[in-house]
This record gives sequence, structure tokens and C-alpha cells, in this order.
Amino acid sequence: MITLFRMVRLWQLRTKWKLAIWQFIDRQAMELIKNPEEFEKKFMDSLAKLIHESNNKAGA
Repeated sequence: MITLFRMVRLWQLRTKWKLAIWQFIDRQAMELIKNPEEFEKKFMDSLAKLIHESNNKAGA
């Protein structure tokens, strides 16, 4: 009986964490939809930095 209880409890916890993760992803997606220009700016800055650093490492 204890094992069955533990199994149910683990299922509940796993479901809770999955739901929390999906809610976080949903919030982040909604934020991106509201401010696509800000996302594009951050993405392009990061991409340019990665390209610059990879070119420096390849040339050295």
C-alpha cells in the first residue's frame, strides 16, 4: 500500500512540475509576442557576438 501511495504521489509531483514548466514557457512566449522588436534586438546582438567570437578563435 505504501508503494502505491508513493507511486501516486510521484505522479502528482511529476505532473505539477510539467505544468509549471509549460506555464513558464507560455509566459515567455507571450512576452515575446508582446515585444518582438526587443527579442529581435537581443537575438541579433547575441548572434553577432557568437559569430565575432568564433571568427576570433578560428583566426588565432
